[in-house]
Amino acid sequence: MEKAEVEEKVTPFPVVNSSSSSSGSSTHDTISLASNHDDNASSPTPPDQQEYAVVSFSPNDPENPYNWSMKKKSILLLCATLTCLNSTMGSTIASANLFPLLSAEFHVPVGPQSVLPASLYLMGFCFGPIIFAPLSETYGRKPILVTGFLLFVASTAGASVAPSWWSFLLMRFLCGTFGSPPLSVFGGVIADCFGDEVQRGRMLMVWSASTFVGPLGAPVLGGFVGGIWGWRWVFWIALIFAGVTLASVLAIPETLAAKILKRKAERLNKEEPREDGRRWVAPAELSQKSVFVTLKTTLLRPLELLCGEMVVVLTSLYIGFIYSVFYMMVQIYYAIFVGVYGFSPGVSGLLFTIIGLGTIIGCFICWWCDPVTLRLSAKHPTKRAEYFRLPLACIGGPFFVISILWIGLSARSDVHWAVPFIATVPYGIAYNIMWVAMINYVADAYGIYSASALAALGTTRSVAGALLPLAIEDMLKALGIAKSCALLAGISAALAAVPLCFVAYGDKIRAASKFSAALKIEGQREEAALGRTMSHISAV
Repeated sequence: MEKAEVEEKVTPFPVVNSSSSSSGSSTHDTISLASNHDDNASSPTPPDQQEYAVVSFSPNDPENPYNWSMKKKSILLLCATLTCLNSTMGSTIASANLFPLLSAEFHVPVGPQSVLPASLYLMGFCFGPIIFAPLSETYGRKPILVTGFLLFVASTAGASVAPSWWSFLLMRFLCGTFGSPPLSVFGGVIADCFGDEVQRGRMLMVWSASTFVGPLGAPVLGGFVGGIWGWRWVFWIALIFAGVTLASVLAIPETLAAKILKRKAERLNKEEPREDGRRWVAPAELSQKSVFVTLKTTLLRPLELLCGEMVVVLTSLYIGFIYSVFYMMVQIYYAIFVGVYGFSPGVSGLLFTIIGLGTIIGCFICWWCDPVTLRLSAKHPTKRAEYFRLPLACIGGPFFVISILWIGLSARSDVHWAVPFIATVPYGIAYNIMWVAMINYVADAYGIYSASALAALGTTRSVAGALLPLAIEDMLKALGIAKSCALLAGISAALAAVPLCFVAYGDKIRAASKFSAALKIEGQREEAALGRTMSHISAV
């Protein structure tokens, strides 16, 4: 009788833990923000009215991505890097270096249309993250990555055989749309696998570096291969690379804990059914909703973050602008080294890759500064998040401004070409450390919903990267190289105040965040539910 009373107080549907997780450890981050939209979500109902047993991870469970070997995680990171190289390489593969060949093939006049192949690709980047990233938080990372990349390969093949300018542009848009999942979903994958924030930050830094290398190598490919064999060969080589990378995407394991536990419950029900008739279920099944409600919640999440989270809004503005400056620099470099110094398009693209050296140096700087930022954040526990991630962004902002001015003001025929060329190294360093710092700050703030937060950033970044470079040709004609760079540097200087603002007021901004408050409440509910479950287990 006493046991029955305990069960009744605990839950109307008695819950016990799986035998594989007798410690009571719960899966990391299985909460849902559906309670923001549905008042009844706080009282989850099981799939049916029978008694059931909840599956969770034991402390050293090998199925828990946190417990995977470093070798397995490194292979996963390599897959993420290769996939992002493919996606980002496509953004500049049809840049200024290749457009003369496209213009001759499709009879397109030189002018604003020269940036359409890159801009439409980035427009695809706008829509893709909003759809794919939140779905990966509900249905798993692997299905979204595999589906997206298969369609990306197909779209790349379509671009390589496009019979007309408009069909080529359509394929470019589809390439961007289906090439976007790695840029947001893999951020969630890394968060799934690396629990330690220092290690997670370093892995995100390595992954982020691949998003810089891809756009740098594509202009070289377009300049040299296109000039020798034609523009279609450029896309065929990209297709071969994508095909090889597809094998790694197909081989990656699922990393979303909720999906892994659901599969574990299904396996236990099939292979190890309980003698008492109780059915194994995953924690995510306790609050299972209709497909329509799930899709509505997950697809709106990035927009909810983008419209209601000051951290996401300000970071999106900053990241979006410096990202668009990167694509403007592709055009500016062409104007400098082809227009001013008379180099070939291929050599111009090769010189642009020096930004990659700055990116690599920036990675080492971020790595070396981890111990410093850890000590700094320990001294400021109320602002730990800000002092742990943002000091480098505060330093990188001014250097970014200086490097743009350096490039623009030194790009003259009476100045040796090496002077603006050398400036690309500090530009690459500043760009990388700002990017890594801000991305890590957002990823830390939103946990397993980092994929949606990164999707919100990716959307605004891609909108800016698609639209702002459309003005670069007219801006260069009207203002010239020096004044155009000065204008970009001035706007960058104003936006460099964003990380400083977070350092000064970040704790207050996060405290006023409705999303963060809801996330905290859901976490407390999850802990309370686990406590009730454990009380029931010990009582039974």
